[in-house]
Amino acid sequence: MSAPAATASTSRKQPPWRVPEAKPVPKLKLYNSMTRTKTEFIPIDGNQVTWYACGPTVYDSTHIGHARNYVTLDILHRVIEDYFGYNVLFVENITDIDDKIIKRARQNHLFNNFKASTTTVTPEAIAKAEAAWKLYAESELKAIDATAADQWAAFSEKINRDEAYKATITIAHPKFPMHFSALQEAFDSIEQAKKSPATTNAAAFCEANKTTLSNALDKELSHTVSDPKVFRDLAAYWEGEFFKDMDRLGVRRPDVLTRVSEYVPEIVTFVEKIISNGYAYEAEGSVYFDTAAFDGKDGHHYAKLAPWSKGDASLMEESEGSLGIKLSGKKSSMDFALWKASKSGEPAWDSPWGPGRPGWHIECSVMASEVLGSNMDIHSGGIDLAFPHHDNELAQSEAYHQCDQWVNYFTHCGHLHVQGQKMSKSLKNFITVQ
Repeated sequence: MSAPAATASTSRKQPPWRVPEAKPVPKLKLYNSMTRTKTEFIPIDGNQVTWYACGPTVYDSTHIGHARNYVTLDILHRVIEDYFGYNVLFVENITDIDDKIIKRARQNHLFNNFKASTTTVTPEAIAKAEAAWKLYAESELKAIDATAADQWAAFSEKINRDEAYKATITIAHPKFPMHFSALQEAFDSIEQAKKSPATTNAAAFCEANKTTLSNALDKELSHTVSDPKVFRDLAAYWEGEFFKDMDRLGVRRPDVLTRVSEYVPEIVTFVEKIISNGYAYEAEGSVYFDTAAFDGKDGHHYAKLAPWSKGDASLMEESEGSLGIKLSGKKSSMDFALWKASKSGEPAWDSPWGPGRPGWHIECSVMASEVLGSNMDIHSGGIDLAFPHHDNELAQSEAYHQCDQWVNYFTHCGHLHVQGQKMSKSLKNFITVQ
């Protein structure tokens, strides 16, 4: 039955209606590395949030420094999704093509072959270990004490006796404790084997010399490693271990997981467009991003996150990787590799510039763009990645998309320090999650 129609003569009226008082809606603010301030979070598309997080480079165990990063981001993810009610599309990558992976996989492969063939500690095995020790000592200690390799007993005694001297060296050379420990263990095992080779366990001897032997074997035989499975198996193993650790920590799995090895054709296409847009060039089979051509052109800015680090050659060199720094053809030391020409003993994919592999920075740009497009809400990672990795990501992505703001909010997590040093795989000062 319909409501009776109101008539002009009726004296009955509806009571006054009052506008309800709205409770203030909580506003989400994020510390945005793009401004270095807390800024109100405004998603691109209403309640939908697009988020890309830099995942692990899988060549070793997950340590508690990583745990700090991923747990922190997981808390932030949960607050945004569960408390504020946003619908988050969370994308995380696995870096399974990288110089660190290549070198570690090669070294493990060559060392395991050597260990398998060394069933007894022969004079030849001892000589091989001695040569490897000397090569490593001269390479890693020459900037500290050029006489250390030839006068190890005296040098070692001074390091163990004089903590202040050791601390001074470590400040200038953060990897010194790692190198010293490896050299001391190898030296002691060699001296013991010389005294009684017949009673020396061959497997234990090889393990004691693993660091120095792996380095020497890689320098001598890296060109002989041609099976792609060697590299993929290492990455696949550590990827599995990483997610076991994340499950132990209760960290949510990403909605989308990307692997560099699954995006190589897209990376080639991405690089081609950056070249055609005038922001990259080919040189000797590699392709480099032209920072001078990009910075200041058409509203572009290089090093948005850390402009004070622009021009830091040491950071740029480190980010190119131990194999990438051997390449040549850059116009400027500030240019960085989008595509690296591969040498013997390195995995390679076909490209218009010859066989090679992706540079580190381009990997994230392509995977994030393929899933999230030309603009995203949030990008996150460790603070050590801000420059040059994330700044290079921004530059090459904005060069590709011809835009001036690929990421709206950048969030970074701090380091975990151990005795004044950043916990890291490269320093071998880490405590694993397990």
